[in-house]
Amino acid sequence: MNILNPSMRDAICPQLPQYDEALVQRANEIRNRVIQFRQEEAAEWGAQIERDEKIPTELWARMRELGFHKLTQPTWVGGEGLPLGLYFPILEEIAHCHGSIRMVFHAYNSIWRTVGQGTREQQEYWLKKLVDEGALVAFALTEPDNGTGIDLRTTATYENGKYVLNGRKHLITFAEEAAVLAVIAKMEGGAGRGGLTAFLVPQGRKGMKLIPMPHMMGDKGCSHAIIEFDNCEVSEDEILGEIGEGFGVAVRGFLDQSRGCIAQSAVGLAQESLDRTLEFVRQRTTFGKALASRQAVQMRLAEMQIAIQAARLLCLDVAYKYDLGQDIALEASIAKANAIRMVGDVTDGALSLFGGIGYAVTSPVERLYRDARSLWFEEGTIEMQKMTIAEALLTNARRREREAKRAE
Repeated sequence: MNILNPSMRDAICPQLPQYDEALVQRANEIRNRVIQFRQEEAAEWGAQIERDEKIPTELWARMRELGFHKLTQPTWVGGEGLPLGLYFPILEEIAHCHGSIRMVFHAYNSIWRTVGQGTREQQEYWLKKLVDEGALVAFALTEPDNGTGIDLRTTATYENGKYVLNGRKHLITFAEEAAVLAVIAKMEGGAGRGGLTAFLVPQGRKGMKLIPMPHMMGDKGCSHAIIEFDNCEVSEDEILGEIGEGFGVAVRGFLDQSRGCIAQSAVGLAQESLDRTLEFVRQRTTFGKALASRQAVQMRLAEMQIAIQAARLLCLDVAYKYDLGQDIALEASIAKANAIRMVGDVTDGALSLFGGIGYAVTSPVERLYRDARSLWFEEGTIEMQKMTIAEALLTNARRREREAKRAE
């Protein structure tokens, strides 16, 4: 007798995607290349970024030279076409590196999915520029006074065959480096989710002004900008998706999978923190005994690894279901909410076990501690993820209630 209800079976024993053997081999080759980069180059690049507080142009070029800018883009535009289930282990490896290196990697391999929802012509033009030239897409959603929800105030007004954008965005990552921005705006008179539309706005468009923002606590060198739209005109050909489908472009088409990517990034950063801590406690001696021999330290290490492995498996659940074409809104928010808590706890543990020396800027875990905090905010805070989870739970409960009544 099967004691699990269908929803429990789906959660515990999901169907696994069948990946092409040649693609799996290719993914392993790329992962090994990323590991080699991490072991041989990443530390020096990271030190330069921390010192200069900017990402050198040579690093962008090096990422393209190694082919790290086109791992998930479709093969028909020259990308590797890796599904999330094969991409996530690679992303975890790069997340061991400096936070800004991980950000470059993520920006190339995730944000393109906004443009990936455009027309065939839009995709052919922009995705080929991404793959062939290393061009970048920025995602302009967040606003200083209205967050990232349906209360956005950046407006799009239809005038004489054009759409005119007015409003303000902020905290837009790599806006200055991007060749094009995917902008979410509210149609004049629109309301709710159906009032939002996405637009492609090329860099340098008249009426669009970029204002650099201060550096953040972590991910030093990663740029963020305020974007001001003052009667910025976009054509009908630059609508991304359909009128009124901006919410779907933003959330279902991009944010859901990106939340999984951020959660997986947290796994890599947390594992790096634990690895560095293991090295330290095995060498550090107090009162004639190695720290690693003390039971309290061992329990803390075990708790850290348990949390990391649990988060890793939640991420794989997101990846596999995405690759099967399933809706992952709930799973992605669960993975992201868990990862926020996990990476905070693990980096807290690392700093605690290092002791006072861990607080020094020369410590192996000080930078990891700072970089971890950026992952709390990328693609939504823990509170936002919990709201998504609760909405899904209540929606599913109401659906089951309706189905039960119809069955009576």
